[in-house]
Amino acid sequence: MVWIRIILFAFFSFNVFSDELSSEELIYFNFLDLNDDKYISIDEIDKSTAIIFQLIDKNSDKKLSYDELNELKKIIKLLR
Repeated sequence: MVWIRIILFAFFSFNVFSDELSSEELIYFNFLDLNDDKYISIDEIDKSTAIIFQLIDKNSDKKLSYDELNELKKIIKLLR
């Protein structure tokens, strides 16, 4: 799960000094903002990470394989 959190963090860290979020970053922000309050809490990150992990872990073994990580890449491409 740490790996997925790093990915999510990386999406927002590239534009740290920008005044506005890009349209792609806004999509990710809205995905993480589960209660739509325009803030992302650590609980929302944990829940979003768990949801993503469950979606990717197709065989429910609580581990991500190389193939399952490739599915994550596909999901990220779809969000763009």
